[in-house]
This record gives sequence, structure tokens and C-alpha cells, in this order.
Amino acid sequence: MLLFVFWACLLSPMTASAVAVADLFEVRMTVLDESREVRRTALDDGLVEVLIRVSGDSELLQKIEQPPADDYVQRFEYSEHDAALSGGVAGEKLQRLWVRYNATRVLDFLRRQNIPIWGEHRSQTVIWLAVRDGGQRYILKETDKSPIKNSVDDAFSRRGIPAIWPKNDEADQQTIRFADVWAGFAEPLQKASKRYSAGSIIAANLDWTGTEWKGEWSLLMADELKKWSLSGADYASVIAKAADLIADTMGQKFAALETFDVSQQKKVMMEIDKVRSVEAFRAIENYLSSLSAVQSVQLSKVEPERVFFELALRTKVDDLINLIQSGSTLARLSDRMVTLSIDESITNAVAAVSTTDAGTDSESTAATNTGANAQPAAVLQQITYRFELR
Repeated sequence: MLLFVFWACLLSPMTASAVAVADLFEVRMTVLDESREVRRTALDDGLVEVLIRVSGDSELLQKIEQPPADDYVQRFEYSEHDAALSGGVAGEKLQRLWVRYNATRVLDFLRRQNIPIWGEHRSQTVIWLAVRDGGQRYILKETDKSPIKNSVDDAFSRRGIPAIWPKNDEADQQTIRFADVWAGFAEPLQKASKRYSAGSIIAANLDWTGTEWKGEWSLLMADELKKWSLSGADYASVIAKAADLIADTMGQKFAALETFDVSQQKKVMMEIDKVRSVEAFRAIENYLSSLSAVQSVQLSKVEPERVFFELALRTKVDDLINLIQSGSTLARLSDRMVTLSIDESITNAVAAVSTTDAGTDSESTAATNTGANAQPAAVLQQITYRFELR
């Protein structure tokens, strides 16, 4: 019955995927006025912010020449903004400029410059922040109204990292303590974060010494752990620096170098298990199609609670795997080696072999049997990358 429903629905419109970073190509900034000179500078600055956000590299301008913003602005508008919301004088009105940049042009520019792209699908990152301010000590939580929390939100939003604050309720407190967050102990952090996300974890502390803010910041990505010690006269500068270091580290892992050359595009087979509804199938297809590493997605086969796709990639297979594992949509299973005979679409299989690079990359997945032990019938070995819906 499930197979019939899947095939019957293939001709119906596909719903849009909701797993994406909002406003990835948008910038909001405070400006002095609406003059052309001020706007031109702001548009240039905004484009740099978007390029850094999409590439995952805060040192991008050291590698490329900054393009003119006018070629990339899609829309902009002004609005009034209460200065008190930005820490200024209450009642004073400031001008806010909102800009949307053309996503297609931005991505094409980065591809032409051979700059890796960190796509819009990014894992939600849990932030545990322990603060010691004079006689007060606390873990910031989801419902807190705090200038420190606002500063963290702004800094990570600027880099396109979707942040989740813990509830720090009774359930959390049974698993993790202030001292665990302050010291950045991985085991309780990972255990407490499971209820929020399967993605990365940020653990940090901020301490006001009376003369400066000092902080220890940790990033946990799967089995990797990175640490930084930072200090500054104000917490905002410390937080901004931490956000750049963390986002750059994540960008190095998850940004993928894409290609315009169709002849260099790789094709891989992917199996997705635990697909128990048409809605789940549609969500998966849209999710895969939206990944920056993926050029196209084609349904290959449907089985009970399992679907198979053929993906044409813009990147290496390892880049695709990293992108998927950085999110919380799919969990990886052990890969499956499939033997294809000539009668099973040998044309497509040979095409896959011809576009496979030699070397240690995991996409070297097809081979023919040759030599003294060659089999009478030609066969191809191809890996099917297996995942299951979380």
C-alpha cells in the first residue's frame, strides 16, 4: 500500500523544506542617514558579511577581491529603530537599513572564485553559557532576558549559526551542573544536549574580573573538541571573537568546494530507511535537493519504509557526508556494496566509473574485475550510502 501511495504522489507538487537558516542572504544594520554615500558603504559592508556567512570564512577578503555590492543587491529598505534596543539613549530614533542580496549571484561568485560554500542547511547548535558576574553565577537559559544573551544571539546570527538555548529546567539540572558547563565537560554536555539537537555543542564561561571579561569557549562537533581562551574589556567583543572562531572552525568542516563543470560532477546512490509516510518522503527529497553539495536528486527505487535516490554532486562525496552529519535530519548507517551486472543499467554504471577520481577519497566506489581472477560476466561494484530518518 505504501508503494502505491508513493508512486501515486510523485506527480503532485512537492512541499518546501523548512530545514534552513533564515535570512542567510539578508543583513540589517544601523546607518546615520539615507544618503547615497552612507548607503553605498553600508551595502558594501553588508555584502562582505553575507560572503563571510556563506563561505564560513572570516578571512575571506584576504583571498579574494571584494566585488561591487551594486551587482548583488536585490532589495533594500529603511525603517526607524529605537536607540534603546541597541544600548543607546531611550527615545532616540536611528535609521535601520535592511538589505537582501541575490542568493544565486552570491553563490555563483563564490564558485567562480573557488571558495567553498556552506549551504543554508545547518545544524542547530546548542549553547551552554555559564556566567560569573561579581557575586552572581548562572547558566543562561531559553527564557532569560539578558544583554549578554542578546549579544550571543546577534554574534552567531551574523555568522548564520542557528542557536538553541537550553531550558535549564529540572530535566537539564538532573544531567548537567554549573561546574560542568564552566569546565566544558564533554560527557554531561552531550547527554544534556540530546533533547535539543544532534548537531554541534558550544560550551562557554564568562567571568567578570573587575577589570575585564574572560572566557573559555569550547566547540564539540561529533568526536572533535576545540577550545579557545579569550578576554576583553567588554563581553560583546569577547563574544564576537568567539563566534568568528567557532564559525570559521565549523565552516572548515562543513563548507564544500563546488564546481560548474558538469563533466566533473559525481553521481552516488543513497538509501534512506524509516520512511513511513509520503510527507517524510517529500521532506527528505526536498532536504537533499537543498544541500549545497547536491546538483540534482532523482528517485531510483521505493521499498517498504525505504527509498533510494541517485544524487548528482557538485562536490566530493565526503563533503556531502559531512553536510548531512552536521544536521539532525538523517543518521548514517553502514554503507552497502552493490554488485551491478550489464543487464542492470550498465550505461549509468560505466558513467559513474568514468567520473570517479582515483585516490583515497570515499567516492572511489566503482571497479571492474580484471586480471587472472576476472569473472566471465562484467560486473561493477558500487557503494550505496545508507542513512535513516531520525
